[in-house]
Amino acid sequence: MHEDDQNEDIAEETDRGALRSVFGFLGPYYRQHRGTLLFLILCVLTETGYNVAFPLSLKYLIDDALLAQNHSALVWILIVLGALAVVISAISAFLEFLNARLAATVIRDIRHRIFFHLQSLSLRFYSGTSSGEVMSRFSTDLGEVEEAARYWVAGVLTPGFELLAGTLLLFYLSWQLALTAMLIWPLTMIGPKVFSQRAVSATYRKKELEAATLAIVQENVAAQSVIRAFGLRGVSQSWFRRRSISLEGASARVNFLTAMTERSVSTAVLLLHVLIIGVGAWLAFHKRISIGTLVTFENVFWELSYNIERISQFLPELMEAAGGIQHISDLLREKPSIVDKPGAIALPRLEREIVFENVSFRYAGESSDSPPGEKPQLENVTLRIPCGSRIAVAGPSGSGKSTVLNLILGLYDPTSGSVRIDGRDIRDVTRESLCAQIGTVFQESFLFNTSIRENIRLGKPEATDAEVEAAARSAEIHDFIQCLPLGYDTIAGERGSLMSGGQRQRIAIARAIIRDPAILVLDEATSALDPATETAILATLNRLAVGRTMIFATHRLAAMAEADLLFVLVNGKLDAEGSPAELFAHVRAGMQ
Repeated sequence: MHEDDQNEDIAEETDRGALRSVFGFLGPYYRQHRGTLLFLILCVLTETGYNVAFPLSLKYLIDDALLAQNHSALVWILIVLGALAVVISAISAFLEFLNARLAATVIRDIRHRIFFHLQSLSLRFYSGTSSGEVMSRFSTDLGEVEEAARYWVAGVLTPGFELLAGTLLLFYLSWQLALTAMLIWPLTMIGPKVFSQRAVSATYRKKELEAATLAIVQENVAAQSVIRAFGLRGVSQSWFRRRSISLEGASARVNFLTAMTERSVSTAVLLLHVLIIGVGAWLAFHKRISIGTLVTFENVFWELSYNIERISQFLPELMEAAGGIQHISDLLREKPSIVDKPGAIALPRLEREIVFENVSFRYAGESSDSPPGEKPQLENVTLRIPCGSRIAVAGPSGSGKSTVLNLILGLYDPTSGSVRIDGRDIRDVTRESLCAQIGTVFQESFLFNTSIRENIRLGKPEATDAEVEAAARSAEIHDFIQCLPLGYDTIAGERGSLMSGGQRQRIAIARAIIRDPAILVLDEATSALDPATETAILATLNRLAVGRTMIFATHRLAAMAEADLLFVLVNGKLDAEGSPAELFAHVRAGMQ
């Protein structure tokens, strides 16, 4: 299907319309705050009553006070209008306060839902989705939904009530003139019907391009060292320029179509006003209606058309929000690929062994869905890891080392075969209980932009300060932290940028150790370090591994030599296993 056809389908679905799309999405969030919503609607009804009564007072002011020269009626009408104006002003201010609070709360709930949903998605989703595409949901898309949540009272609810009340008042004043005025409905609907579907389609396309542009910016910021080292500034600018020009065209199309949606309404209203004045003047000239009725009717009709224009002015925001909601909904429809099975049990602490039984794995999905000829990352791997042993998983890049660790961590499920801990398939246990007994240190030790204390405590959120410091001592980083100006309260920087590689690695080790894990998993944890730092950290890890099962993926000989058992993977298959001494001797014999 062509891109334009897809966008038209999206637009047609959303334009059934944008109003139903937006409030169908927002409705469940507003229903969680029914009390505030009902009070807000009551305030709107009160304000609507005054806004409708005000022009009606003109009829009595002209016919019963001014033309009749009735001083008493004139005074009382003005006093009542003034008193009501003060009361309504206070109600209107309170209405704005309620609406602002309610909109902020609803957007908070949506933001939470998106973020919490992201936490439930597996690594398979993140590996196929750019960070810019994810971030655009929180920035551009949610911002447009927030605009709709903030202004729907002024843009839809209040004018909607006033349109209903105003239409009834028109028929009360003059049914003949009111029938003419009802032409406003078909005339003001033609333009939005013609332009809004195209506008929604263009808005969705614009959001896709915004996400792609944001992704390029984020990638460019993260890759500055590569860009500078290889002189890629011109290439980066060219990539960004192409995306920016595409976004420019999409933005211009959205702006034009949304403007025409609004402009078509105001043009229809202007033409109809001329007709109303003509018909009303003819009726008044022939004494069919009074002067006061004509003035009031025209005033009410102006108010009616003003409210229609308020709604039409809200339509562009509504269509932007509809596109944002479509984009957010695409994310919320993503299903987690790894969830606890019904009746999953808690996994007891490791006592005997971890076993891979004929495990095969493809990152693309189940074997039946994989592209023809695609090589699996693991193929029929069977291995046994005894409790309390130090295991090295070695092999060239792409051999499947990290995949073995990811399967133990429960980040993916095997395509076929099973991973068992003490005889229990890890797919039958809760992910929380599995993670609780594993401490992990990755090749890139990611630290959050918070204090060192909190970075370590993330391994065990309920840990005391004493436990944090004990973990730091175990990782041999306590003395360094104590020398920092703020000690454990020192901020690590974004991604730990204020720390050296070895310091980040030791903090990550402390974060893993504070969990008191039965299993310690290391994914190339020392490969990015210099030899001296690597030797020091390996010594620390070997000391911490006592009484635990330590599994590390590596291609470094120094790390392999420290293992009790070595598994060698080649092209996703188990090529050899045994003690490092046995395998090294075998390799040397083969070279002679």
